[in-house]
Amino acid sequence: AGVRFPGAEDIPDGLAAWGALVNSQDGVNVLYQMGAFFVVAEIVNRDAHWLDVEAEFPGDYRNGALDFGWDKLSDEAKLKKRAVELNNGRAAMMGIWGLVTHE
Repeated sequence: AGVRFPGAEDIPDGLAAWGALVNSQDGVNVLYQMGAFFVVAEIVNRDAHWLDVEAEFPGDYRNGALDFGWDKLSDEAKLKKRAVELNNGRAAMMGIWGLVTHE
């Protein structure tokens, strides 16, 4: 609350920030960086045909690189952990929208 990145002191809060980003060259650069990040993240997290690893379920972005013991869990434990993660993500999205609507 009240803390701003250097150079972003004039950017408004919430959804009004999108319009302010488009109006300055630095803001446009930020939008390009965000877009490039989203593109790279999508490319990296797809099923890689050169690896012998297939996704276990939609949204399984491990690609054989990250495991953290997932393969050792039972099917029931995997389903429970996926359900918990989905609910945490939904709660986080609602929390962010709560912050945005009260700007």
